[in-house]
Amino acid sequence: MLYSMTGYAAHSQEIFEDSITVEIRTLNSKFFDFSYKCPDKFIFLEEQIKKVIKKNLKRGKIELRVKKSNINHIKDEFNLDEYIQKMGHLKKISPESSEEKLLEFALLLPKNNQKKTKKITKKYQNIFLKLIQKVIEEVLSFRVKEGEALHKELFKYINQVSQQLEKIKKFDKKRVKKKKLKIKNSFDSTNLKYNQARLEEEMIYYIEKFDISEEIIRLSQHNKYFLELMSSQIEVGKKINFLTQEMLRETNTIGSKSNDFELQKSVVVIKEKLEKIKEQIQNVL
Repeated sequence: MLYSMTGYAAHSQEIFEDSITVEIRTLNSKFFDFSYKCPDKFIFLEEQIKKVIKKNLKRGKIELRVKKSNINHIKDEFNLDEYIQKMGHLKKISPESSEEKLLEFALLLPKNNQKKTKKITKKYQNIFLKLIQKVIEEVLSFRVKEGEALHKELFKYINQVSQQLEKIKKFDKKRVKKKKLKIKNSFDSTNLKYNQARLEEEMIYYIEKFDISEEIIRLSQHNKYFLELMSSQIEVGKKINFLTQEMLRETNTIGSKSNDFELQKSVVVIKEKLEKIKEQIQNVL
């Protein structure tokens, strides 16, 4: 099973007098890149949350956003008694100021409930962390669905590579026979006397320089291993990425040694499919 590094989930919940929204979005990255934005009252939990995120989401560019609003914020938006009290204090400081000026200064002062951040209780903290865990599970579910789509795409491309590889095997058998016959006919057409055994030795040496049987075997083995990794339950993104590079290297060698038009066409198709695989696996966990 493949897991995508792309994921998104958001969930809101009321925790006592607060309405909390937790949002997590993840994108592909070679490393664990964590970003955490929250109101001041949740900052002290950053390291604890980071450990939970890394344990569950493993890798990727991960952004976690926490938003908080007071359920009774409408009632608290303008407290007349609070501002009258502030104006009274300001009047003592500046008795000559007009009421309009005093009100202006009073509005600039922070609200009484904003003077300092209240520390959250243990019960509040536990509910909040459970909310984050719930959002993480939704992100994991999103990643699984994205992974299924990636699996279909990669499976399609690797099958196309296998099909072209079978064509190369067939072309290669004909290619070697044609090469031997061409060399033999060239010598015969010269009407020169030559040592048959010596000719066979030179022909073998020449054919070996263009032999691609080992590359074909290795590429076939890589294909099989690729399919095995796709069915694995572990993180395989980095392994598949490395394996694809090896497959591309074998394909390039086949192309450089083949010296055959029909065979070269299959090499071009394989390289095209491997490039598409490389694009897709950047998002595989």
